[in-house]
Amino acid sequence: MVLKNISVLAISFFLFGFSHDAHLEKKIQKVLSKTFENKIFVKEEMAVNQKSENESWFGITEKSSKKNLGIVSVNSAIGRFDKFDFMVVFNPNKSIKTVKVLIYREDHGGEIGSKRWLKQFEGKTPKDANNLTQDIDGISGATMSCDAITKEIQKSLITIRNINK
Repeated sequence: MVLKNISVLAISFFLFGFSHDAHLEKKIQKVLSKTFENKIFVKEEMAVNQKSENESWFGITEKSSKKNLGIVSVNSAIGRFDKFDFMVVFNPNKSIKTVKVLIYREDHGGEIGSKRWLKQFEGKTPKDANNLTQDIDGISGATMSCDAITKEIQKSLITIRNINK
């Protein structure tokens, strides 16, 4: 009986412990629906080499035409004390379409979630990865969060170079 309970616990952890929680998944779907203008799309997880352990990659395809709409990276970074979750939506040409902070868990630094600040990343391509930290303006009072998200987006730009979709 004890072994059965341990097995159920292990299976539950395996199934739910490594996936996005329901709240985060709901936010991801909302951003994708808005970004792709309510098109009906399919989100398929992608196997990506050289990704960080907190990172997930998805291909987005229009359901009816099978047209490639883009690629999405869902990631987390550490601000001053706690992690926050964000996503980067790439165009089919691998330029950044949009960046969205999904869940920010700290009291200070939440300004990195502002559309105005995140617009700095739009249009950046893998060619911009090397200079990204110099090209992005920081926010006073959110320096650590700004640096963290910028470095993670820089890694995503490097990673997407090797994705063939």
